[in-house]
Formats: sequence, structure tokens, C-alpha cells
Amino acid sequence: MKPPTPDTSRQPGAMSARARVLWAKSDYDAPENWMPLYQHMADSAAVASQLWDEFLPSAVKLIVTESMDGDDARAKRLAVFLASGHDAGKASPAFACQVDGLRSTIADSGLPFHVSVDRNRSKLPHSAAGKLIQERWLVETRGFHPTRADMYAAIALGHHGSFTPPAPVYADGSAELLGSGTLWEATQNELMEYVATLAGLTDDDFDELRSLRLTQPAAIVIVGLTVMADWIASNTYYFPLTTAPRDVGAAAEAMNRLRLPAPWRTEDLADAEIFADHLRLDAPRPLQTTLVALARTLESPELLILEAPTGDGKTKAALGASEILAARFGLGGVMFALPTQATSDGILGPVLDWLDAANGSGTTSLVLAHGKAEFNDEYQDIVEMSRVYDNNDADGQVIAHSFLTGRAKLTTMSDFVVGTIDQLLLGALRSKHVALRHLGLAGKVVIIDECHAADAYMRVYLCRMLTWLAAYGVPVIAMSATLTPSIRAELLTAYNDGLGRYDDLAADEVIVYPRITRTSDNGSEIIAVPASSRTAVLTIGELPGEADTVASAAAEAASTGANVAVVCNAVNRAQSVYRAVRSLVPDGVDVVLLHSRFLAPDRAAREQRLRERLGPDTVRDPATRPVLVVATQVIEQSLDIDFDVMFSDIAPIDLLLQRAGRLHRHDWKHGDRPAQHQTATLTLTGFTREDVGPPVLDSGCTAVYGTASLLRAIATIDEHFQTSDVITSPDDVAVLVTRAYETITAPSGWEDAWATATTADEEARVKQQNKAEDFLLDPPTSKSLTGWSERQAADPTTSERGAAQVRDTEDTIEVVVVQRVGRTVVIPTWAADSPGAQVENSTVVDDDVARAAAMNTLRLPGFLGRQGIGDRLIDELEQNGVDCWQNSRWLRGALPLVLDTNGDAEHVDFLFHYDTELGLVLTPLEKS
Repeated sequence: MKPPTPDTSRQPGAMSARARVLWAKSDYDAPENWMPLYQHMADSAAVASQLWDEFLPSAVKLIVTESMDGDDARAKRLAVFLASGHDAGKASPAFACQVDGLRSTIADSGLPFHVSVDRNRSKLPHSAAGKLIQERWLVETRGFHPTRADMYAAIALGHHGSFTPPAPVYADGSAELLGSGTLWEATQNELMEYVATLAGLTDDDFDELRSLRLTQPAAIVIVGLTVMADWIASNTYYFPLTTAPRDVGAAAEAMNRLRLPAPWRTEDLADAEIFADHLRLDAPRPLQTTLVALARTLESPELLILEAPTGDGKTKAALGASEILAARFGLGGVMFALPTQATSDGILGPVLDWLDAANGSGTTSLVLAHGKAEFNDEYQDIVEMSRVYDNNDADGQVIAHSFLTGRAKLTTMSDFVVGTIDQLLLGALRSKHVALRHLGLAGKVVIIDECHAADAYMRVYLCRMLTWLAAYGVPVIAMSATLTPSIRAELLTAYNDGLGRYDDLAADEVIVYPRITRTSDNGSEIIAVPASSRTAVLTIGELPGEADTVASAAAEAASTGANVAVVCNAVNRAQSVYRAVRSLVPDGVDVVLLHSRFLAPDRAAREQRLRERLGPDTVRDPATRPVLVVATQVIEQSLDIDFDVMFSDIAPIDLLLQRAGRLHRHDWKHGDRPAQHQTATLTLTGFTREDVGPPVLDSGCTAVYGTASLLRAIATIDEHFQTSDVITSPDDVAVLVTRAYETITAPSGWEDAWATATTADEEARVKQQNKAEDFLLDPPTSKSLTGWSERQAADPTTSERGAAQVRDTEDTIEVVVVQRVGRTVVIPTWAADSPGAQVENSTVVDDDVARAAAMNTLRLPGFLGRQGIGDRLIDELEQNGVDCWQNSRWLRGALPLVLDTNGDAEHVDFLFHYDTELGLVLTPLEKS
């Protein structure tokens, strides 16, 4: 059916009939429902204008304003113009031909369609056509030089996420697809003039724009604004399809219904008020007062690297400083990036507590950004802003806004982002709509916790992201217990690159700890932080032997009343030690196993149990049963718990010190420690001394960390104990780390093994860096965005997929663990939530039951994801697929690991056994 011709009596101004019948949106099932292109342009202009005025932080707008010689009004007009004109390419035969009835109306208006347009239309996407139309109009009617025109027209090119330029054959236009040399040109010019009028651009503005250069950061901000405006204006809930002009104020009403929160604004409080009222600190530590004072004196945003012992208050220092930095530089929020999902979940509560005090009366948006956020009950309890709500129901609250949390590409757009570091690193990945990530980050203070956890592969992305953050004027606070000088220099250089500071920063030789290192016009400055009153003294011993030897020593320590940790580098070894310990400890000792192969709820319950027994607020009662914890590296970062004694597999020196930070961590408990353990003791395992030559390292340890860093750690500790009986924190920490990573040489007799290990380590590092650069975003340049971020990586539409692209990890397979009981598949009978509930219904699983089932995820060991065995395993798991899961938002696409009533399943020549005490246990099957 041919759609009716629109009512021209109600069209804007003197727009021609040809321009009025061009369409932007259409209901393909009901072609009488459509929206004129000019209307979508007007909607986009109105949305962009309101986003500029009410949503973007002032720091973000300043990025564009600086490209406009400081004229903020002109900056807004330009941004609205480019956002409004993003779909100019829809005024082309290649786009307009797609709906038969609408095409006929357009042809009747006098606009021609070449006979080959249908066959070739896909060769000129409307984003590429828009670039060509805008460029030609700017050059021919406004007198722009082609290079200047390209800078502005590149925004239309990239509004669908790709900046791949039009094919060369269309560079000068095309009568067939673009309508060049026909009435299409006049109509395109008419619409561009209309867009300029919508934005309020004057002849004087165009005179200025001809000579102004739009920087890449400014252009990316406008691209992000354009994409947001397009997505909102294209949502038919807010902007229904209509052929009649909207009522005056319709766009404002739509935006009011969407109700995006205004940027976070902090109050101008004195330091003492921030510490007492917002951070709940009666006696702030030297690191905290030093950082907050520094934040007040910075003349411009900088990178600040905090290095201090664990437990010295780095998190609260960063939150306090972020308030001041945001207020001083016009930023509208904070991104808090952490190494893992567990650490992200762990920091959410403290951030919410701080926000509860610091937020004031405004509504603030927050997102927990990682692949399992929907299972975090604390996050799920936050008020969610849907598109239907009472106008007053969220005032003064922290909300998870449905629009800002509904798409992975908008992850960074909430005022506050708490999540894994992947969400930051994805901003340095060549990927579709990466400009949206940049727009969100450009208006925030960025805090990076445990930055030492980024390996060589991840640091390639981290350094590039620091360069972009500096170019946007984003202050960054990076935190670590300690960094090697070379890594510190990498981070400083990357940030300085974004500011055009090309100082060649060698790894500094000044050993200061605790410290704050800041970027500056001179490259960097070191700010010595007075040590807090916390001093830790650590003795180190060694214990060669297998799992039973370690278990025996740990059990003996626990029998004295000590809380004991055994940290293993591999899950299999932790399970072996746990089995041995269970048979050795007396009845009065609680034994807990913790590693990554427990179902998510099981692991969370174990971590909570440890917090309750060993956390910072736990009063130590001598009558309480001691705890012996056998764990893997998961204990290093996510748990604020305190032990009397620790046994640890050998690890790189900085990680050993990180683990040791859980020894005698809570000072006020010292008086209640057993008499034998008044001094913290770390006993190293996982290697054996030889009479001649280097130690023999456990193969599981070298599989995780390589050989070089472990030999360096042992050699450094040996050297230290030639002159001292103990390691003292903070005094010895930076010296040991610098020595181990930068200057230690092979001890006598270790030379050959040392050289071989060092060569292998360097080759692996270079391989990681080269691999990371395959899809690394280019640094900021003076060029147009045309061609920017070409050769893109796969679209990271989910947190899980994105993490896989910015981490150099083996392909791992995640499964949802269920049981088959009789003929029915159920949630495991031991599960904490809905045990035994049926998940194999005929049509759809109840939503609450499906969520409970989906919580029981397990990430299988990396070797099971390798090519060959991984493909076989996925095929076998898919054979157990449950059809009705595809109808569930929680279970759609999930791979089920179906266990029998004994907790067993056989796949790819392994017995998979889930034990509520041991977690997942893999045993090779005997081949017949």
C-alpha cells in the first residue's frame, strides 16, 4: 500500500515537497507509519541540545569549546549541528529506495532513482553518504577547505560506530547512489541549511569554523553525543513515528520522561569535613591527607600513582581526592576500575557508603560493570530507573538508570562506574562505538586499583588508554602496594604522551616508599609520604616438600591456636593440601578451602564466612576456634582478612609481599595472637634447594608465573637475609621490588638457568605486547576521524566478550551446573537458592528459578578451552542443552554441565566431579 502524502500545510518553513517526503524511519510491516527525515533531524537536534545542557559534565563540553577558541556557545551550536545532520545520508537514492511505497512517493516528487540503485545500494551506507553530502555542502556552499570539511563530516561517517571511508569510486559523488548532479543535490543542500538553522549556526559561525581545527578528542566527544542523541531520538517510545510535525515541547517532554540524571556535583567542603563526614575517618592517615592536599594544588589534571602498604587507606584517599578533582575540573563522576569481579563486588559497598554521604540532594547514576553484576544482590537493590516512574521517586538517590545500563556500549556513561579494569581497557580497543566509552570516561575521575595486576598484554591497552585520558583532561589515580620502576615509568610516559610531553622517562632510581608519583611538565615528580604508624615485621622461612609436608606444618601451627593461611599457585595443589590438612588438624580447628573452581554462590559464601571470622571488624576471642584457610591467589586481592601465620608457594616478589599483607594486617588484634606468633611468619613452599645450582621449582608454580620471576624472587630474598633477619614494611618493600625486577643478577651457579629463563620471559613479554597491538587504538593525532579505528576487533557487546579481548587468557568455557535427578534436570540439591527446583519445563523456566539456576556458574580450567579439546567439550555439553532455556533471559545461550546424583559427569576423557568441600575436581579417565 502506498503511504499517504504528508500534510504539507504543517511542514516547517518553505521546505520543498522533495525534502518533506524523504524518510528517516519506517515501520516495515505498516508502511503508512513513517517519520520524515527532517523530523528526525529536528528530534536529534533537540535531544543533543538537552544532552549538552543537562547531561554532559562541563569538563566534557570544555574539550569541544577549546577547539572553538573558547567560545562555548559556538561549541554547542556546532555539536547540535553535527548531531542533527548525522543522517543526511538518508537523503540519497541508496537509502531512500528501500521501502517501495515511500520510494514511489519520493519519485513522484521529482527525485530520480537510477535503474541499478537496488542492486548496488549496499555499497554506499547512509553514514558514508552523509559524510559525502556534508563535505560537498561545506566546500561548495560554505567555502571550506576539503581537509576542514572532512574533520566535521567524519562525525556523520562514524555515527554507526565505524569510520571506514567510502570506497574511492564514490569519493567524488555518484549519480547512481548519492544522486550527484541531479535534483538530489539541491534537496541535500536544503536539508543541510535546515540543520544549520536548527542548530542556530550563523554565517559568522561558518566564517570561524573554516579556520578552526576540530581536535580528535573534541570530534570523538561529538560522535558520542551524536550516537546518544540518535539512539534516543530513534526510540519510538519517546519519539513515535509521525508524518506531522511534533507539538512544541514534545522533545523536552520526551527527555523529561527519560529523565537522565544531571552530572554529579560535589560540595566545596574542607578537607576535615570530607574525612569526617564523607569518609568516616576520625584520624586520617598520612597518605590520605597528602593525596587530598595534592588534589587541591594541582593546576591541571594529572596522573597520580599511589604506592603504599596494604591497609594504609589508599581507597578512601582516592575517593576523597576524587571529590576535590571533580569539583575543581568540572568532572561529573568517578570510574573505579579493579582487577577482578570479586574485587569489584568488594568495593561496591564502600563506594555506596561514601556516595550516601557525598551525593547531596541530586540523583546520581551508578553501574556495576562486570559479567556477573546481575547476581550481586547489593547492586540489584539499587533503585532502577525504568521508563515509567513517579517523577519524585528517585530524588537524592543512587540509581541504576535503565537507559545507561541497558547496553554494554553505554557502560561508562553512568556517573559512577564500579567494575573490572576491562571496562577501561576496552576504550583502547578498536571496536564499534568505542567513541561512546570515551565520552563516558572523558567526564570522570578514573581510579585504578591494584594496577600492578595488569600483565604485559593488558598494559599495552592500559598505557594507550592513559594517553587518551590525558588528552581529554581526565585525572587518574592509580594505586598499588608497590610498582616496579619500569612499569611506573611506562604509565607516566603514556599519560604524558597524551599531553604532548615527550620527556623520556627512564625508570627512576630514587627509592621512596610510601610515595605518590605525579606527572608534571618536567615528566614526573615524587612526593614522599610520611609513613603511617603501621609497621609490619616479617620473617621468612622455607619448607620443601609435597602437599602432605605443607599440610602437616600448617596443621601444627593451627593446633597452637593460630589462624593460618596456605596459599597455593594452582587449584589442584590447593585441593591436595586441603585433603591432607583435613586428616591432620585437631577437632578444634575450622578448615576452609577457597579457589576459583567453586560455584559462584559457594565461593561467595566461603568469602563471607572468612570476612565474618577474620575481617577488620571481627573481635578476636581466644576461645574461638582457629581457622586454617587453604586458598589460591584469589586471597591476594579481594579479602580484607588477617592471619597469624602464612605458608605460600613461591611467587614473584611483589605478589609475595601482597600475600604477606594478610599477615598481622589488623594491628589491634596483636595482643590476642598466640605467643608463638607475635611476629608474622611467611614460610615459602613450592621449591627445593640443591647443593649446587638454582632451586628446583614446582612445575605448577612455573606454569603460572614462569621461571625468571621466581628465581629473581628467591635470589632477592637470599640477598636481603645476608644483612637482615627480617623484612620490614614499609622500609624494605620498594627496595626488594626494585632489586628483584630491575637490578638483581644471577647468583653463582645459577647463570645458565637464569639466562635461559630471562630469555624465555622476554620472548613471552614481547609476544604478548605484539599480540595486544593487533587491535590497539591509535593515539590521538591531528588528523580527521576518517579511517579512525579501522580493522576493528569483534564487537564487544558483552562484558565477557570484551574481557577476552583485552586480557591474554586462554579461551575458557563457562557452564551452568545442574543435576539430573531421575528424568528431570534441577538446580543442584546442595545449592543455596532453590535447591532441587526444576529447570527443564516444556516452555519456559520461572524467572526467579532461572536466575537462581544461572547463579551456579563455573568457569572450567583453561586447558579445557584449547582448540581441539574445547570444541569437543562444547559439542558434548550442547548435546545436553535444555530447549526451554532459550526462552529465559538468564539461561539463554548457557552451556549446562549436567551432573548425576553423585555430582559426576564424564566429558572429553575426564571425570568431572563437584564436591561441596573441594569444588570441581577433574580426574583423567582410564582409556580402555
